[in-house]
Amino acid sequence: MTVMTNDTVEASDDELLRYANAYISTSNALGDAIIILMRLEATIVDPDEALSLMNERRALEDRYARNERNFLAFHAQDIAMHPPSPDEVNAIVNIASQVAQLTLQRTDAATVINLATDIADRFDQIQG
Repeated sequence: MTVMTNDTVEASDDELLRYANAYISTSNALGDAIIILMRLEATIVDPDEALSLMNERRALEDRYARNERNFLAFHAQDIAMHPPSPDEVNAIVNIASQVAQLTLQRTDAATVINLATDIADRFDQIQG
């Protein structure tokens, strides 16, 4: 059963640090993914394909904004969180590293979208 931490007072220092690390890694990965998709959009000739990719990018932008709002709301004690385990944080950090590597490579949109969605889903699981 997942434990809920209702506010920053109830959370241990380790839980707060893990939560912050998960948030920062998620934000960095989503930001990187958004930039990669913007670069890919600029090279697409087919209008339907460009629109589809733009919609995917906008969905990631929405997730990025929602994660930021939730992080701020938790620290304002407006929402709770599920304190992430070290393994959950490590998984998020590893995915963020994979996305960061994609910024150096030629990649396809599906890979970026899949990784970005995976990391956002993982961070959502620790949100209240």
